[in-house]
Amino acid sequence: MIDPDTFARRQSELHAEFARYVLDHPEIDEQLPEDAHIYFEVAGDEPFNEYSRSLAMRREREEGVKIVCIRVKGLAPKQGSRLLDPQITATPSVG
Repeated sequence: MIDPDTFARRQSELHAEFARYVLDHPEIDEQLPEDAHIYFEVAGDEPFNEYSRSLAMRREREEGVKIVCIRVKGLAPKQGSRLLDPQITATPSVG
């Protein structure tokens, strides 16, 4: 069983990354049913997947919403700074 706080953080990160992906690939938005509940499954993370799936199935059962599963292999490492060749110059002390 996954800790609910850990699940919430990971779920939030996946949703944010998926939103970025859809912005870069607008054709994906056309594949998603209106008002669908999107849930994620991550390769190799069965505790997360089970919890994610159970929450989605409960929403489908209790609220009658369509559900869509987004399966991913994982997340790429976070990118570093976007600065290009910063030049750092120390200023002499006044005093």
